[in-house]
Amino acid sequence: MFEDVEEIVPKDAADKPLKFYYNREERIKKAPLLVQQYYNGELKPVRGFRIFFTKQNRYIFFALIFFIAATWIYTGLNKTRAGATVAGINFELSAFSYEEEVYVSILMKRSKKSKETAPVLVTADFFAIDPNNQVGEKKVLQKIYDSKESGNSDNLGNSAEQYLRTKFTDYDIIRVDVILNVGGAEKELSAEVKR
Repeated sequence: MFEDVEEIVPKDAADKPLKFYYNREERIKKAPLLVQQYYNGELKPVRGFRIFFTKQNRYIFFALIFFIAATWIYTGLNKTRAGATVAGINFELSAFSYEEEVYVSILMKRSKKSKETAPVLVTADFFAIDPNNQVGEKKVLQKIYDSKESGNSDNLGNSAEQYLRTKFTDYDIIRVDVILNVGGAEKELSAEVKR
């Protein structure tokens, strides 16, 4: 295949390609002590959970634990709680603004763990909170939640979703708080307004 190709060899020694000769023993002899120990098998790598307690990784391990604890505390103490379960019904509050109005919606759905199926009266007191943490407007809505209403169940027999909805006309609302009263049990929900 390459028999008819003529090989060109430069006549000048500077134009000839360099050749690299690799001598492993000589390179290891000149290497740092740590590399020599590794090649001799004297160094064993740290594996498993002990890797977190080595001198180099100790600070990273403690920073990771601190970050997880701070996140857990923040979520536990966060004031905005948009979801709750009361009397076997899951409630989820959401609020968003569009033009000059804030639309608020509470999604109600029977919990899968709940064995109750009787209709329940749900009373919701809505409070619109302005940037000064003052109540700007208040509305009260009531609805009888019945998971067995016709057309509200899927084919598997699971209860369907029902909603409580209202709107506020003030654009300066930053948060909506709701006090739910479900069959005598009370729960407070809070959601920030999405812009």
